[in-house]
Amino acid sequence: MNTPLTAHYAPVLLPEDAGCRDWLAVRESYAAIIATQFQAIVDRTERGPLYPWIDTRIDLNTGQDLPLDDPRGGAGQVSGWVQGRGLEGLAVFGAWLARWAGDAAVDRLLGRVRLLVAELLATLAAAWTRGGGHLYFTMLPDGSPVVVDWQQRRRSVVLDAAAPYNFSDLFGAKGMYAAAQFLGDAQACETARAYCRAVYDAILQGRFRTDQPQPAGLASVVSAAGGVAHGPAMIGLGLAAHYARCEPGVEAAEMGLRLARRVLYGHTNLAGRWPALRENDLVEFVTPGGAPYQDAQGRVMADPGHALEFVGLCLKFARTVQAAGGASPEQAGELAHLTSLLPGILARAFASGYRADPGGIIKSLDLLTRRPIDDTLPWWSLPETIRAALLTATSAPLAADRAAACAIAAQAHNAFVQHYVRADIHLMAVKLRDAEGRVSNLVPAYGDADPGYHTALSLMDALDLLDELTAPYGGAENQADGGPERRRRLAGEE
Repeated sequence: MNTPLTAHYAPVLLPEDAGCRDWLAVRESYAAIIATQFQAIVDRTERGPLYPWIDTRIDLNTGQDLPLDDPRGGAGQVSGWVQGRGLEGLAVFGAWLARWAGDAAVDRLLGRVRLLVAELLATLAAAWTRGGGHLYFTMLPDGSPVVVDWQQRRRSVVLDAAAPYNFSDLFGAKGMYAAAQFLGDAQACETARAYCRAVYDAILQGRFRTDQPQPAGLASVVSAAGGVAHGPAMIGLGLAAHYARCEPGVEAAEMGLRLARRVLYGHTNLAGRWPALRENDLVEFVTPGGAPYQDAQGRVMADPGHALEFVGLCLKFARTVQAAGGASPEQAGELAHLTSLLPGILARAFASGYRADPGGIIKSLDLLTRRPIDDTLPWWSLPETIRAALLTATSAPLAADRAAACAIAAQAHNAFVQHYVRADIHLMAVKLRDAEGRVSNLVPAYGDADPGYHTALSLMDALDLLDELTAPYGGAENQADGGPERRRRLAGEE
């Protein structure tokens, strides 16, 4: 492989006890997935009817474009989730691809990515202005927020400065900040920074609400009346990681620490404080008083994928702070303590959610009975788990935790390439399978294909981690960070 644009994909399966050398076999496939997905996103968007709005309106079960009037994601509307996530993905991809600048094909694609990022940033900023400082789950092409039902009936939504912030705001703020940094646009960065800060403050102050509609036909629960979700703080850790990389210092470190504390001390069963639950269970909703939230059926819901995503985002934030510097000694000490808790959460969430047959992670379960609430198997939790587990495998102090994390990563990898990746559709992944492993036509959130957010962003991080794990065996050219002996220790080969 010379550049990611020349990489070839092969659905290589790993042994469950995969060691460093085994991971060499998947590096080129990960690079191919990343490059192929983003090339398709750029190609489709450039010729799409709503350029520069990102166009991933693909039914990944059939390979066909979604109909123009499809309420799941037709061309008459765009999703704030897709556009914010996609803008972040394109900006991070552009920065990643720039490592191979000087290659003619890479330079051509980089130029197209840069132009698309600039134009999408301007379009998203205009929609943000139109919404009084907000974006929304569903918008018309001019940025007007709407609610659309499954009969394609639209109802306008009024957003203004007094409206609570939502997930489209969080994804949009992250995307706008990443894009402004990638472009080196100081004015856009100032605007995006203020947007990010407003969303962050809203999360901490309880002025944040989900804008995701309840998925039709699924038992997934996206909100609970009287319940406080950990999702905003968890996803906010991705924002804190951008800050720590671009503007390192005490403020950036404190941003992530506050969000991590909220999830760990507000939603996680540490030191047996909730005796009815298992150690390291991460509760999706808690009451305002801090107890596990029980729904009308008496269930305490967990989303194992969200718990696994939290581990990955928290470790990525910690790794970024450590690499960039700027944290105070007290912050560094606290960060080390918080991250020491994460291997147990990784192991518990994976054990609770992973189903070896048919291969995938269930959407949700009741922590009291350990029975599924929503037993469908979405795609996104698998690449998120690969990232979280590889981060654990390269950072956990105990060899047993590192070995367990490598096994988790291998199982998630195998399920992903065996059951989800569509080699014939831009190496994208089918979005949902049912409890028997059949591909489902139900829509877990939005109909569009993943705009490079869960899959490609996770695998870009995974590739950097694999460079560390596989360097003694030819996986990375630069071994200046300790050499083969250090990497063998990281992988548990003691």
